[in-house]
Amino acid sequence: MESGFCTQSKLNPLLLEAFEIIKNRINSLTDVKPLYIDPKSSKIYSNLNEEELFIINEFFQAKGFRKIHLEVAKLGKSLEILHCVFFPDPCYELPIFGADLVVNSNNISAAIVDLSPVGKHLPDSLIPQMRSLKVPKFNEPGKLPEWGFIFSPYVCFIRPVDVLEEKLFLELIDQYLSLLLSLLVRVDADEINSLDSMERLNYQKRYCLNQKRNDKTRGILTKFFGSRWADEYINKILFEC
Repeated sequence: MESGFCTQSKLNPLLLEAFEIIKNRINSLTDVKPLYIDPKSSKIYSNLNEEELFIINEFFQAKGFRKIHLEVAKLGKSLEILHCVFFPDPCYELPIFGADLVVNSNNISAAIVDLSPVGKHLPDSLIPQMRSLKVPKFNEPGKLPEWGFIFSPYVCFIRPVDVLEEKLFLELIDQYLSLLLSLLVRVDADEINSLDSMERLNYQKRYCLNQKRNDKTRGILTKFFGSRWADEYINKILFEC
């Protein structure tokens, strides 16, 4: 793990395992390189009522992806979060990979992963592969919010009920990433000013605008850092487009 994750021993092992799965996929990308981020935003440390708070962000760029964001956070004694989004280069017909894990009192209380379309539907060549995925039948599926129409029909949103389901979900994260990266090697880049590229960028903006409607994210950040800080973090770090 990167040296920036000096607090890794304080994080839930399953969250760390998810981090490693995603980071290994990032490192396998062609021409991957870090994207600059203000040091004040890359490592955020604070205390609230003697509880340690930290958020660590990493940003990358690679062939096919304009921005990859990987975040881990520990907010007090009981709440930990992993958040990741692969934003495609609009010149490529690629979906948005997104994954979130919320650990509450040492158990995963919410987990979501998706390859979200940047058009009216997912790329035609991807749909048969998504259909053929052997997605486990999880016992407690979650209910998507009203703005969840931005996700694909294959979004997996659950609360794992035991360690087996937690492990199966982590495997699903890797499977979704595997499908995304296998699609990447098959697609050609369009011109940046082509209608297809502009439409894909507009769908990315739509994705970000609707993610900003997530009241749970805003509520958590506001509780620990205040409303003004939360809005700025959501707009400039999480879903800037």
